[in-house]
Amino acid sequence: MAVQILDIAPMRLLVQQGHSRSYAWRLDQLQRLRKLLLAIEKPLLAALAADLGKPALEGYLEISGVRAELNLAQRELRNWMAPKPAAVPYVHLPAQAWVQPEPLGCVLVLGPWNYPFMLLFKPLVAALAAGNTAVLKPSEQTAQVAALLAEAVANHFDPSVVALVQGGASTAQELLQLPFDHIFFTGGAKIGRQVMLAAATQLIPVTLELGGKNPCIVLDDANLEITARRIAWGKFFNAGQTCVAPDYVLATAGIRKRLEAAIKAEVESFFGSDPSLSASYGRLVNQAQFDRLEALLEG
Repeated sequence: MAVQILDIAPMRLLVQQGHSRSYAWRLDQLQRLRKLLLAIEKPLLAALAADLGKPALEGYLEISGVRAELNLAQRELRNWMAPKPAAVPYVHLPAQAWVQPEPLGCVLVLGPWNYPFMLLFKPLVAALAAGNTAVLKPSEQTAQVAALLAEAVANHFDPSVVALVQGGASTAQELLQLPFDHIFFTGGAKIGRQVMLAAATQLIPVTLELGGKNPCIVLDDANLEITARRIAWGKFFNAGQTCVAPDYVLATAGIRKRLEAAIKAEVESFFGSDPSLSASYGRLVNQAQFDRLEALLEG
């Protein structure tokens, strides 16, 4: 039997007692998150570089993604909270009906290693805007980022509102035994199945973001220079560790050779003839991922 590593009862109770329903409470949590973002910007860039070799430009993408989510949530919060009229059957007239959004409870967010800040904190924005409390579990494969975020969350949030738990797969399994009200997971299909299986035993609703296959289709009338630049950027951004990165290219036989040459030229223009020496090219997160990709190439 799993050892309970966190007591989420106070976090659920806060929501159940209605403390998180008000606009003021939700706005306060979003403002706390904005202050956290400002406080950790520079050390976060350093942590991303340490864990993933991310250049500053790619690190800023993670930060700007969360900031954009915050801006949207603060702009639309009142509208999202407002009741929406709903039709009623004729036999129930003159009754009136409406849909009233309500907080769900305590949400578990399991983050990935490829975008360890953005894909952990964008779901947090949504959870707080909806009046929920949240437990965050960052990837153990990006240890520098996880340690920084643990300290930042503790400094900016009441532990009954947002808590961050560090650890590996066993920690995630223990968390999945707790009675969360929703689980948000970003990662691969293998672990996604385990998350859904654990959630199903408690009838916990789940959001799974598992990536997919992303072909690029290039036809004869394409501008090959622009096309090649966009394919190279999308594939090599974050060292290819992006769920929506191009997986393969489908091109007509007449342009294949020219397209291959154009893509090679664009990659060299981005990172030079030896990308391992480029400060603009990220790195694979660890040796295991390197070995996995090497095996794919050899296979």
